[in-house]
This record gives sequence, structure tokens and C-alpha cells, in this order.
Amino acid sequence: MKKRKLSKLDKLFHIFNKITFIFAILTSASIFIVVIWQIVGRLIGHPAPWTEELTRFIFIWMIFLGIGIGFRKVESARVTVFLKILPKFIQKISVWIYSIATISFFTFMVVYGVEFMSQQISTNETSSVVSLPMWLMGMSVPSAGAIGIINVVQSLVYDRELI
Repeated sequence: MKKRKLSKLDKLFHIFNKITFIFAILTSASIFIVVIWQIVGRLIGHPAPWTEELTRFIFIWMIFLGIGIGFRKVESARVTVFLKILPKFIQKISVWIYSIATISFFTFMVVYGVEFMSQQISTNETSSVVSLPMWLMGMSVPSAGAIGIINVVQSLVYDRELI
């Protein structure tokens, strides 16, 4: 069987998917390590106060990353079973309505997330225990929006049954 040649767009999406996958693995592994550190510290009677704050920050990143990645198949936020019983032309229209609404929402996340980040940068806001710049946490919002937009576009390009 002859393999088809990958286009530049295919390669870009492949690299993008790998990068987001690596970030997802890193957040999952790091939250596991920090929580284990927290548990061991409590068991030996020397809890590290930074573990709670760091766990919260990693969790925030993990959730926002999951929001963006979850739209790779454009099925995470709609009821596909209901759509399957509707007439074909309504199914086609609903995909476009859903896609436009989703991209609009993610654009909102990017715009206001960047605004939120710039506010955090201008006030030089830092976390209380770890003293991390809070814009690192704020960056999770526009990042999730950008990842979500790219994944919705990717699903429209590759999932022909949706269109």
C-alpha cells in the first residue's frame, strides 16, 4: 500500500499535536511528583508549604491545556448522539455553527487572557509562597484559547465526516 506524502500543514499539525501532548504529560507527571512530595512531607512531619500552591498552579495549567486539547475532535462540547438523528443538512449547519461559536469563544479567551496577563505583568503580581510571577498562571488562559482554535481548525480540515 502506497503512503501518501504529508503536506506542510500535516507536518505542522503533527508537530503541534506532539508539543501539546508533551505538555499534557509534563503537567500530569509534575502534579503527581509534587503531590507525592506533599504526602511524604506530611508523613515524616515536615510538610513543604510550597507544594500546595504549586499543585494548584499545575492543576490550573492542566485544566486549561485539557480544554484546548479536548477540541481536537470537535466532539467534546456537543451532543453527537442527538445530532446523528437530525436530518443531514441540519447536521452540516450545526457543525459550522458549533465551530464558529467555539472559535469565537476561544478568541475571547485569547484576547481577554492576554489582557489579564498584561495586567499581572504591569502590577508585578507574584504568588504568595513560591513567588512565581502570576502572569505564568495567567498565560494558561490565552494558551488554551490558541490551542483550542488550532484544534478546531485541525478537526475541520481532517474530519471530513463533520463537514
